[in-house]
Amino acid sequence: MSKLAPALVRIGRLHRVIRPRAARATHRRVAPDSMQSRVTGEALEAAVAHYRAGETLRAIATDVGLSRHRLAALLRERGVRKRRATPSAAEVRDMVQRYANGESLERVGERQGFSAGTVRNHLIAAGVALRDPQGRHR
Repeated sequence: MSKLAPALVRIGRLHRVIRPRAARATHRRVAPDSMQSRVTGEALEAAVAHYRAGETLRAIATDVGLSRHRLAALLRERGVRKRRATPSAAEVRDMVQRYANGESLERVGERQGFSAGTVRNHLIAAGVALRDPQGRHR
């Protein structure tokens, strides 16, 4: 038992040193509103245009001087839909309705801005029985 004592003492000392350091690292300081960077309306409109033209959020955020997450939030506030976003529940319901009315996967996807594969995956997840390519029920 006496051979364990020095090791336990060392572990106790290390624990006191490591533990406060770990606790400090979890606290994140948020800059007050007055210190956060502001973006003008014109710069935001230019960012919207660049994003719709196909430029990445990361590149636009660097040009504007914002974080990618903040820029994405500002674009969402402006009604810009992010690329590669998952369809909302309302959009899936609309997909199901359109497909049930006889539209093809491709046409449903074109109308809502998704690929036919994405429409297919969400229809299957919603429990819809798909038709074969000739329009017959499987």
